[in-house]
Amino acid sequence: MRRDTFLPLFLRTAALFLVFWLLTMGLLSLYNLDAQRTAFTRDAEEGLDSALRNVQLVLEGTAEEWEKPALMEYWIGSCYYHKGAMAVYQLEDSDGNELVRSPLFHGSFTLPGTGTYDHFLHFEAVLTDEEILSLARGLREERSLLRFYGTESGLYDEYLGADQGENFTVGLRGEVTGVVEGNVVYPQKLVYWYEDGPVTLLDADSAFFDGKELSTITFDAAQLSSPLIWSEDTPETALTLFRQAEGRLDDLRDGGTTPYQGGGEGYARSSSVPFSQDLSAAIGVSYRPWTLAFQGLGMVYMGTLLLALLLAYATARAQANSLRRERLLTSAVAHELKTPLALLRSYAEGLREDIAPEKREEYLETIMDESDRVAALVDDLLELSRLSSGKAPFQPEPVDLTALTGEVLRTLERPAAAKGVVLEEDLSPCVLSGDSRRLRGLLSNLTSNALRHCPAGGEVSVSLAVHGHTARLQVDNDGEPIPPEALPHLWDPFYRVDSARSRDSGGSGLGLAIVRETTRLHGGRCGVKDMPWGVRFWVELPVCKAGTPMV
Repeated sequence: MRRDTFLPLFLRTAALFLVFWLLTMGLLSLYNLDAQRTAFTRDAEEGLDSALRNVQLVLEGTAEEWEKPALMEYWIGSCYYHKGAMAVYQLEDSDGNELVRSPLFHGSFTLPGTGTYDHFLHFEAVLTDEEILSLARGLREERSLLRFYGTESGLYDEYLGADQGENFTVGLRGEVTGVVEGNVVYPQKLVYWYEDGPVTLLDADSAFFDGKELSTITFDAAQLSSPLIWSEDTPETALTLFRQAEGRLDDLRDGGTTPYQGGGEGYARSSSVPFSQDLSAAIGVSYRPWTLAFQGLGMVYMGTLLLALLLAYATARAQANSLRRERLLTSAVAHELKTPLALLRSYAEGLREDIAPEKREEYLETIMDESDRVAALVDDLLELSRLSSGKAPFQPEPVDLTALTGEVLRTLERPAAAKGVVLEEDLSPCVLSGDSRRLRGLLSNLTSNALRHCPAGGEVSVSLAVHGHTARLQVDNDGEPIPPEALPHLWDPFYRVDSARSRDSGGSGLGLAIVRETTRLHGGRCGVKDMPWGVRFWVELPVCKAGTPMV
């Protein structure tokens, strides 16, 4: 297979396969988009229901009224998020005033010795989006800082020496400095203290603190959370989705009648709260369609793309091999026809001249012989073409292969005797289902080929035996062994082993190729191998019940 033939074929085939792959993956992605969007919407709505149950517990609980807003914000939780999607929850009173909304970044801490997370950190009122992104990036890189346990008060001594990993970190104490309003702290500075010194998570320089009194609170434990940290998207993408979902909520609250134009797709809706007629809940959703469409399909894309390229390679290789065989066959046919056509023209021109009458008969005989050779070659080419293309008519019938083999051998007795070759036969009874005309051609090609290449005084032996459901025909001759590298190619059209196959030996050069295709047509197989005394050709055919289709 030549590279200058294969490469263009591969590129064209790969392009066609890739177009088909793109169309298929596009349809799959659209289907996946619908499935992912439906699943996210369902899960987000279920998350809202769960958040409202938590809020109900706060409203019906024994906490002081001034504590409840922070508790509701904590229990409504962070927004529901998924790769490429974000849902933000909101709770309003009957006058349309917002009571609580899913926080972008939130935290809580315990006062020394209490073990209760009843104080809350509000970051968004203090930090800009860029400062929140910076904090989220740092905590993404070291997620153990999201949960801190201080052992200075003795309450969390059990964590000393524990395998912290990415789950938590253990120190002495924590300190938060900021504006304190009840149980809510707007942090200006957040520090964890360890035995080897402090780690500052936050040190904000915000106008929010101008003119306000700052207080420092020591705590034992703290926990922080944000979808910017846990989302599979980048912090920047997660923040964009969050703000878009918030924008849809604001648009809904302001009575907007057109979809929010902040980019991407999504929706916002409000509903009544099951446990209170004075409250209403709302959800804002934003998502990136193509992110959802591609979600979970990475391995499918890679696997099917690789398969498409492999199929393109296999197809191009088969096309290149077919083209190579076609070119070789064309070249071989041209070569085979060149000599007889030249002889025909030469002798025809001789007949036009004033030649001796005694030579006219010789010229005419030569013309007839060469015409017969060309006709036989054309017939064999047509037969091989029909067999190779699978278009050969085939209506199996009961065939007595033993009798058919005997008939073929009878036709070779005279040429074998003239050459001094002995014909030996060992034929067991065998009846199979097949095409008698083509099986006769198979037998004739094998036996005449063996006779042509058997030296004078040699022996051609034909045996037929049945083993189980398989009939095995063997044709041996005392000819010269065939070079091992030539054995696989003997079945190729016009293939010649210089010492064994030539124009002078007779035959069209297609006999063995027709044998192979005829064997395949009957569902069998064939082969050739060198033996100590010469060469053996063999054919195995299935022995089927008479009338049973073979193909």
